[in-house]
Amino acid sequence: MNRPKVAEVLPRGTLQRFGIAGGFNTFLFWIIWEILRSTALLELLNETVIWSISWALSSICAHFVHRIFTFDGRKNVKNTILGALSVYAFGMAGSTLSYDALISMTSAPIRLIFLVNMLCWGLFTWATMRWFVFGYASEEE
Repeated sequence: MNRPKVAEVLPRGTLQRFGIAGGFNTFLFWIIWEILRSTALLELLNETVIWSISWALSSICAHFVHRIFTFDGRKNVKNTILGALSVYAFGMAGSTLSYDALISMTSAPIRLIFLVNMLCWGLFTWATMRWFVFGYASEEE
């Protein structure tokens, strides 16, 4: 029985493939966020700073996950990491502002705010990583 290759079922660069890798990256982000929230740092700093620190730490790992699994490694790693960190820096600023705004404007549960915010910024990250960082087209090129 011939099983289809992963690339045939989930082509590189697709939102579906990004979602799988993004799920792993988001899980890592969530673990860091929950750990930091359970320490004295939460009292010393605040929710917004804890969010920013968690985002920054998980972003470096996310670059390599997306380079290996979501897109590909054809472009020079120096270029992709610079582009990815730029995307993640912008995403960190934007997601931190929207996270802080959602905390201030709503009484929704903190983990629901986390989920909604991550989904919205995940779409932004996929699009910018696909077209600007990796310049992804197709595997045949």
